[in-house]
Amino acid sequence: MSGNLHLNADVMTAYSNVAEYLESSYVIYRIDEAESVIIPENDGLEDDEDSEDGEPDPRTFDDFLAALPADECRWGLCAMDLGSYGSLCSFEPVLFTWLPEAAPSAQRRLYEESTAILARAFDRVLVLHTATDHIALSKGAVLDRLVAAGPPRELPVPDREVSVGRLAPKTGELLMQIREEAESETATATYGHAIFKINRFFLLDVAQTGGPAAPYEEFLAGLPADDCRWGLYTLDIRDLGSDSHPTLTFFFTWIPGAAPEKTRDLYYSGSDGTAMGAYEAGFTPTGIMSEKVGEVAGYYLGEVSEHSAVSRDALWEKARRVFKPTEAEQESDKWEEKKLEQEERDAEQDDRIRQGEVQDGGIYN
Repeated sequence: MSGNLHLNADVMTAYSNVAEYLESSYVIYRIDEAESVIIPENDGLEDDEDSEDGEPDPRTFDDFLAALPADECRWGLCAMDLGSYGSLCSFEPVLFTWLPEAAPSAQRRLYEESTAILARAFDRVLVLHTATDHIALSKGAVLDRLVAAGPPRELPVPDREVSVGRLAPKTGELLMQIREEAESETATATYGHAIFKINRFFLLDVAQTGGPAAPYEEFLAGLPADDCRWGLYTLDIRDLGSDSHPTLTFFFTWIPGAAPEKTRDLYYSGSDGTAMGAYEAGFTPTGIMSEKVGEVAGYYLGEVSEHSAVSRDALWEKARRVFKPTEAEQESDKWEEKKLEQEERDAEQDDRIRQGEVQDGGIYN
């Protein structure tokens, strides 16, 4: 029968709500044997009369598990947080084939053989997972299987311009929380570091987070030798004697030389796949992420390619240089500031001369 199955028109609509529009956390599909068609059975949205906006609220992963029958087979498309694994995302759509032991053997065989029909139709789904009990349905089981399979971590950058200006849902929530905690006088910081990446949908996504007490080695381990990232690290600088600045948050773009050239260009530009396009658009080397973290990052390191540049000693020395410079360093800063001011005045004077030449029909005309 599996060769005669076709998709109901609502199948792809429900798929898009999970994989593209992020309106739903999951959808469950079943076979209507009378019509030989695959149909959506549960769209993962819960009607909530008490909702402030009157719109349905997305259900949770526990709701997804509860909606799977104990003695019948189903397919489930569920958005999961796999953001710490390779090039996957914090809202990765995973296609589950649910084959409980209590289901009839013929039904189990039909669903297992028919999974390929949905896999071909769901072009954004990279992760397929078969489960016979709730233990095998867990996020841990999915990650264990992915780790065992060992897929490549490289981001497949196409030979065309791609926009990476949008935030993945988890990124927006994380940055908002960090900003609110930074502005609060009483809130305790939840995160000591955060590492971001471009996911396979070319959204700015979360790759790793760690609490204030997380080992520094954990942060460094989140900066792979062969892939690019953006990093935020908050350093405790109370020993520098600044009551107004108990911490300093560093931001940088991690671009190791071993990363693929296309990926390095994409992170360097933060706009499209070419550094020239970024230059023409006026982007900095830290890319578009600098705009997103501007309210929480106090020190911009720019482009970093070696772990030594973001070691605790290196960050501490930069913080000391800012908040507790020596007399010689202060004097040097004064001269450097005067030099920059003079260069600005010279540039303004040159600009006025050129404008005058143009008006008079001179050599700059």
